[in-house]
Amino acid sequence: MFFDRPEAGLEAMLLSLRFDHSKTPHNLAEFSELTRSAGYVPKVELAITRHEPNPRTGLGSGKVAELREELDFHDLTLVIIDCELTASQNRNLELALERRVLTRTELILTIFEQRAQTREGKLQVELALLRHAQTHVVGGWSHLDRQRGGINMRGAGELQSAIDKGLIQRRILSVEKRLEKVVQHREQHRKRRHRNDILTVALVGYTNAGKSTLFNALTESEVYADDRLFATLDPTMRRLALPNVGTGLLADTVGFIRDLPMSLVAAFKATLEEVSHADLLLHVIDASAADAGRMVHDVQDILTEIGAGEIPTINVLNKVDQGLHPNVACMTGVRVSALERTGFDELRGALGAQLGGITQLFEVHLPASAGKLRAWLYGLGAVKDERYESDGTATLCVKLNETSLTRLRSSPGVALEPVVSAT
Repeated sequence: MFFDRPEAGLEAMLLSLRFDHSKTPHNLAEFSELTRSAGYVPKVELAITRHEPNPRTGLGSGKVAELREELDFHDLTLVIIDCELTASQNRNLELALERRVLTRTELILTIFEQRAQTREGKLQVELALLRHAQTHVVGGWSHLDRQRGGINMRGAGELQSAIDKGLIQRRILSVEKRLEKVVQHREQHRKRRHRNDILTVALVGYTNAGKSTLFNALTESEVYADDRLFATLDPTMRRLALPNVGTGLLADTVGFIRDLPMSLVAAFKATLEEVSHADLLLHVIDASAADAGRMVHDVQDILTEIGAGEIPTINVLNKVDQGLHPNVACMTGVRVSALERTGFDELRGALGAQLGGITQLFEVHLPASAGKLRAWLYGLGAVKDERYESDGTATLCVKLNETSLTRLRSSPGVALEPVVSAT
C-alpha cells in the first residue's frame, strides 16, 4: 500500500529466527500451520538461532548469502520470518534477498483480513493494518525518498514519508470514530444485560482449540468452524440455558496465539471487552496437543493483559475423542468432545455450580396471582415438583441459590420453607 516491495508468489521459505534473549523456542509446526492458514505453501523450513540480531538485516551477511542460494535453488520469491523486524531491517533484508519478506505480524494480519466478515470485524482489521503500516513508514522504500514541493503543497521539500504518515493518521482517526459507535452499541447492550441480571459466559482459548465447535454444540448454532488457525474471527453471542441460573449468554471470541501482535490486541479492544466483562470464562484447551501447557500459559498471559485474569474460569479439556495427551492428563477441568458432544452434562453441571453458587431445596408457596414469579422459577430450571391447592395456591419444590432466594423473600405473598433431608 505504501511500500515498493518485490512481488511474491504463494510458495514460501519459512524462517524461524531466535536470539539468545528470546523467550519462546522454535515452533516450526505451528509456524507452518499459521502459514497454510494464510493461503501460502511452505516449501522450505529453517530454524536459525543467533547471539543477537544484526542491526542491518537481523541476519549476518553470510547467512543472507546462504538464504539467497537456497531461494534461487528452489525458485522461491517469498520469505516468511517468525519474528519481528524493524522497518529498516525488513527493507534491507528484502533488498539483499531480492524477495518479499513477511514478518509474523504481517502474516497474522493477512489471516485476519481474510477471515473478517462483519462490518465490525473488517473495521478492526483495517485499524490493525493501518497502525502496523504507520510504524513502517520510515525513510524506507524507493518512493519514500522522493520529496514534494511547489504551489499548494504542504511545504517545499516535505518528505513523501511524512505525507504518507499523515494520510495513514487521518484514515486511522476515521476508522476509530466508526469503531467508537460499535463500542457504544456494545456498551448499551452490556448495561441492558446487567440491568436484567443476564449472566455472560465467554469462550476463550488458543486458536484452533475447538471453541466454535463447542459453541455450536452448546447453543445449537451454526457458527463457521474449521480445523485451522483463526477459522473464525468475528464475535458471536447466543442464548444458553444454565442450570440453577436460567438463561444466560455464551460468547464466542477470537482465538489467542503466542506473540499476538499488540496492534491486534488494541484494534480488537471492543471484542475483547466481552471477555473482560464476562461473569465466567470457559478456557477451551486442546487436550490432544503435546504443548497444551504452553498454550494455556500463553492464553493466561493475554487474559491478564486485557484485564480478565481474575475472572472465574473453568478449564474445558476438549478433543478427548482424539486421545488425551499424557502432558494434559494431570490438568484439572471438564473433559469433553465438542465434535462428538460428550461430557456436556458434567460441563453444564460445572456451569450451574459456578454461576449459581450453593443451592438448597425449598418449598415455595405462591398465590394464584404470582404467575410471573412461577414462570421465572421455571425459566431458571429450578422447579423439581409442583402441586396445587383448592384455593389456587401453588406449592413448588425448587432448588435455588442465595441470589434467587433473596428475590423470592422480597416478593409479596410468597412463603418459603427449607426441605430437610431425611436421615
